[in-house]
Amino acid sequence: MDHTAFQQLQPYSTKAKTANLQRYADAFRFLQAKQLFTTDDLDTALHSMQNSISAMKASTGEKQSRIKELDELLRMAQYYVDGKPVADKLGCIRFEKSRQKYKSEHDDTLRTFYMAERKLKPYFKDGKIPITVWRRERERLEQEYKDIQTELSPLYADVKKLWAIHYNIYEVQHEQERQQTQLHSRKTEIEL
Repeated sequence: MDHTAFQQLQPYSTKAKTANLQRYADAFRFLQAKQLFTTDDLDTALHSMQNSISAMKASTGEKQSRIKELDELLRMAQYYVDGKPVADKLGCIRFEKSRQKYKSEHDDTLRTFYMAERKLKPYFKDGKIPITVWRRERERLEQEYKDIQTELSPLYADVKKLWAIHYNIYEVQHEQERQQTQLHSRKTEIEL
């Protein structure tokens, strides 16, 4: 390598060394803050955090599916509310021709009304649909979902850092084992 190429690489290698040292110092501070002093402590912390994440994910999954179910019920309730006056008016028309004409004019509304009526039939209480109860439940579930997501975000960041540290530790251990096996094989060669 010529002298100018070496001079050009030297500042970058110094910056890389500084960045690596800074990264290692950050990792050590992070581990000390979490009171993780051994690889066993690190493994235990990783597994407990991942179990917490799994439990929270399961909870958010349940909440999301219930929110979707409530959205569908609220949509059906809206179809029912929109179509109820049309269906009532259809029931009041006595002459068959007028009835058929009105029915053809409001075919889509009536079809969605009857579909909603069939789907909402098990939910009627005293002839009414519990729309406000569903809305409140949906709002509560939405808030709980957001709270869990807020808790999950820093947990994900910590797990990501811990996995990076975990990988670096085991990479170094693997390199040390490789060097020891090479040293051992060299010693056996020299002895022979």
